[in-house]
Amino acid sequence: MDHYLYEYRNHLPLAELPPGLEAYLQTIWERRPRTAGLFGVDSSRSTRQRYLEFSVDAQGHRTVRARNYVGLIQYQGHRLHLLPKVFYESNSYPAAGSLEAIHAHLYWWLSYSVRLQFPRSLASFSQVSADWLELLVLLFAQYTHELLSRSQYQYYQQVEQELNTLRGRLNFIDYVRNRSVGRQHVLPCTFDSFQPDNQFNRILKDVVSRLRLFTRHSPSRQLLEDISFLLAEVSDQPASLADCDQVQLPPLFADFNLVLTYCRFFLASHSPLASTDAKEQVFALLLPTEKVFEDFIGGFLQQHFQSSFQITAQASDLYLARQMQATANSKPALRFKLQHDILLRPWGKGSLTLGGPIVIDCKYKTWKLVEGALDQKGISQADMYQLVSYAIRRGSKQNYLFYPDSLSDPATDATTNHLEFEVTDSLANTSLSITALRLPVVAPSTFLSPGNAAADFMELERELISRLEQMLKVVPAGS
Repeated sequence: MDHYLYEYRNHLPLAELPPGLEAYLQTIWERRPRTAGLFGVDSSRSTRQRYLEFSVDAQGHRTVRARNYVGLIQYQGHRLHLLPKVFYESNSYPAAGSLEAIHAHLYWWLSYSVRLQFPRSLASFSQVSADWLELLVLLFAQYTHELLSRSQYQYYQQVEQELNTLRGRLNFIDYVRNRSVGRQHVLPCTFDSFQPDNQFNRILKDVVSRLRLFTRHSPSRQLLEDISFLLAEVSDQPASLADCDQVQLPPLFADFNLVLTYCRFFLASHSPLASTDAKEQVFALLLPTEKVFEDFIGGFLQQHFQSSFQITAQASDLYLARQMQATANSKPALRFKLQHDILLRPWGKGSLTLGGPIVIDCKYKTWKLVEGALDQKGISQADMYQLVSYAIRRGSKQNYLFYPDSLSDPATDATTNHLEFEVTDSLANTSLSITALRLPVVAPSTFLSPGNAAADFMELERELISRLEQMLKVVPAGS
């Protein structure tokens, strides 16, 4: 049975779901990644799971709604689709083709993710499945296939083998044992062999083989079959999450770390491959949506504006203040580390009216239009305070708050989808500007015809580039 929950929008009666769901979510919350990886760092200190919100309505009935995660939870025959709030309209049940369109958008956003780094193919956007799991399998298959087509992971691995000629060092105890039984011509040797049949590739081959049986998406299955062919020389060996923890990749093969992270994810206790019963699969594939949006903006700027700016994501080289110590001999302590979502430093090639660094804060919040204009209450006072402190400490006169548009309120017109503010710094006798704008990241036409997603996103990319060039005062290439 399928259920659809949009972030912080619609509720679902808990009675419609099987018992034990909350306890299951609590378990995977406690096992969630705490370090940088496929889904970034989860810094929440909450001990209670934050995937779904369980509450009681006015009639005393327990209900559940999605929080700030997007993905899929399958539990005892029920599938909970957690969908981004920017696609919510009045109906909580997506119309025919809407899931494909939503996943095509997520695919487009994730294609710019610095963390995922998989090859971008606009043509693939029109082939995205309505299944969230199939989307992640496709991302994994695309990235891995592209990587293995360039190079294969091989390294020197210690091998023990009986040979007719000495190689490496002789295992003396085994050699004495051979002589005692008349096999003195057989030399038990230990040597280092540069070969593809290693633990990492055995893990990868097992995950790929199991995903081939799992996926119903033809493009993904073809990619997985090609990967299996490239790993033909690798031994077949069942893999586990513990096996992944034993692999240490050298710096020369840093690109393979993402593949290992994917394998660890697919083999985790809450993943689809952890279940042995296809009918009773219990798994959860969840991403924090604000991280997806932030990664998309950062990756988009990196790809299309790197000739004008040095672009740094999560810049955290500054502190807000120094705490003065009580004694004269002690040094002041730096306090309250600042972390900008995106920091732009002009190379000097772009034409900037204000110059200097640019601070961008991404806010994954819906901001509606009221009578054709932006709702003045759409900007949080705390968000403004935060950006002002960033700007003053960084010395940035040009600063931005980036918001997504939505399916119900697309940011079609640039002039009605941004507000400009001036903040005066009386101490420094200067002023700084803050521009809050909604970016066009939703293509409504895709929901009418998902098969044209590639063309829709290509047009949306052109519009987004043009909008950012105007805001950042960048002269387009060739002008």
